[in-house]
Parts: sequence; structure tokens; C-alpha cells
Amino acid sequence: MPNNFLSDIYRFVVNDWWIAVPLLLCSVLTIAVVIERWLYINRNKRDVDRFIVRLQRELERSNLSGARNLSEQVGGVLGEVAEDGVRLLSVPRVNFEQAFDITINLGMRKFEKHLSVLGTIGAVAPFLGLLGTVVGILRSFQTFAGEGATSNKLAAEIGFALIATAAGLIVAIASVVAYNAFQNIVAQFEDDFQLLKLLFLNFTDVAELEAEPVEETISQQ
Repeated sequence: MPNNFLSDIYRFVVNDWWIAVPLLLCSVLTIAVVIERWLYINRNKRDVDRFIVRLQRELERSNLSGARNLSEQVGGVLGEVAEDGVRLLSVPRVNFEQAFDITINLGMRKFEKHLSVLGTIGAVAPFLGLLGTVVGILRSFQTFAGEGATSNKLAAEIGFALIATAAGLIVAIASVVAYNAFQNIVAQFEDDFQLLKLLFLNFTDVAELEAEPVEETISQQ
């Protein structure tokens, strides 16, 4: 049984390469995006609760320089967003809420980068596999129509054609699971940014805040 399965896989790759190659590329892309996003997210994980408490204490003391230095120490996307929020607090005649929304969206873009690849593969892979199966079944009927093949042989060929559908579904399921998992993680980061926004909004009208301008620090990647 294992030998027959492996031989069918080999035959699928050789005979239906026009479907096997795109599915293989989709698999490689899925693995690459998952690894890249996993490493990026792990590099940007921070103790948000502790950071928010320390940042609030600096703002309560009207110490924008301290808040900026604290944001620099935290680093990562969270630190960049917080640092830009501190900068916006010191800029007069700026609608802080709208300006900080732009900062949040720029930060979210970094976390959502490449996730559309997973979504696209999850949507397309099943159709690629289904196309391979349909073509394989048509080919089987055309091949055996004039040869008077037995029903067992025809059933075996139809079963072989279904390998394409199975391969497409496996790739799609892996991509969709990874896409949903990363979307949940990105949503958690967005909640952290919204928490920062609520914190900053409490200090936008504090006249005692330092007037020291803080340079824009959102890095471009």
C-alpha cells in the first residue's frame, strides 16, 4: 500500500506537473511566509502591560523626554508607535487622534505584510487541485473509452486523479490555518496600539507637557 501510494505520487508529479509544480510553489511560499512572519512577530513581542504602566507614570509627570526614552528602550514596532505618539503630543495644532491613527495603521502594515499571500494560496489551491482532478478524469474517460477498460481499472484512474484535489486541499488548509492564526496575533497587536492611543488621549490637553519637539522615529522597512 505505501509503495502504491508513493508510486501514485511520483506519477502525479511526472504526468500532471502543470498542477503539481504550482501546488509545490504554493507549499514553499506558505512555509516561507509562516517562518518569516513567525520570526518577525517574535522579534516584536514586548511586555505591553508593564510598558503602559511605566509610560503612564512618565506622562503623569509631564515628562515627554522620559516617555520618549522609555519608548526607545522598549523598541520594536510597539516602541516606534509609542515614540511617534509622544512626538505628536508635543506638536501644537495637530489633531492627535487622527495623526496617531495614521501611525497605528503604518505599524499594522508591518505586521500584516505578506499575510495576503497566505490568504490567496488558501483560496486558490483547492481550485488548482480540483482542476487537476477534472482534467485527470476526462483524460481517463478518453483513454479507456476506446479500449474497453474494466470498471476496476477506470475506478483506479479516477482515484489517481483525486490526488490533485487532496494535494490542493492540504496546501489550502495549511495556508488558511496559518493565515487565521497570524490574523489573531495581529489583532492582539492592534489592541495594544489602541490601548496606547487611549493612554495618549488622556494627556493631549495637559498644558504642562514639555514643549520639546521629538523627531519622527517611525522607521521605514
